Amino acid sequence: MDKQLSEIGMEYELNPVERAEVRERYPKVYFPDPVLEPVWYGRRDHQRIPNKKAIVDQSFSGFGNRVYAICSDAYKIIHYEDIVHMVENSVGKLTDYGTVQICPYSYLDGGRMRISIKFPDIKAEIKKIDSIIPKVEVFTSYDLSTKLSGKFGAIQLKCTNGVGIWTTFKKFAKKHLQNLYLNELGTNISEGLALFGEQVNAWKSWTSLKIEKDLYETMWDELPFSKAERTKIEVLPEIGTNLLLTEAIKQNDLNLWSLNSILTQWNSHEIKSEVRQIANEPLIAKAMEMISNQI
Repeated sequence: MDKQLSEIGMEYELNPVERAEVRERYPKVYFPDPVLEPVWYGRRDHQRIPNKKAIVDQSFSGFGNRVYAICSDAYKIIHYEDIVHMVENSVGKLTDYGTVQICPYSYLDGGRMRISIKFPDIKAEIKKIDSIIPKVEVFTSYDLSTKLSGKFGAIQLKCTNGVGIWTTFKKFAKKHLQNLYLNELGTNISEGLALFGEQVNAWKSWTSLKIEKDLYETMWDELPFSKAERTKIEVLPEIGTNLLLTEAIKQNDLNLWSLNSILTQWNSHEIKSEVRQIANEPLIAKAMEMISNQI
């Protein structure tokens, strides 16, 4: 393991054997083999584009290598395996939260990666048969779309819904997670989880916040769903209760937590694009916060 310092707080980079060990621990995850290649232009007399290189997956077995992005020739690739290993080391030092599950997942042909860190022993019940556990997600990419960053969220155990970034954590995340230093990740998680009880109490209060029809209609303008999707969401039974939005709002019996559950249920299970799922979570959370402030 070679020592190095970098702008993302990485204190080391793995050697090829160590990277292979990471891949063996997660056999279902696709780990690209990225390299920097020169970039050329022109049809006959090719000329090299100065100060530019391409990030290329040399392990891709299709017709030619897969190109993820064009970058400055000063750019340094940080391998997914190195980041996963650093996350493992960071959370491995957390001894106060029971079991910690690390779940890396690459998508867009390996162009992006999300590492979910779950805490199944920190379970809180929002209402009967509806419990949650906290999660932290670390994001990185080879296609240069996503800088190394993180966010807090939660998972509803009854249906594995992904609940978006917690209101309580907005300022905390902006300071500590949006520009992530992996060697500080364990400390950041500990400080963040200390606020978990406060957020649980906020979510419990949502179960008694009734939503009026006018506010319900206004909310849809803030959500990242089309009119066609709204129609389908409104007849999607909430797992565990079979509540339908159309019936609940008609009977003036729709609470904010059930609304949030159905929206995240649709986002987690009905939307197939990982990119869109990830983008929608904070947008749903923002709309829910807007409603809670107006009730």
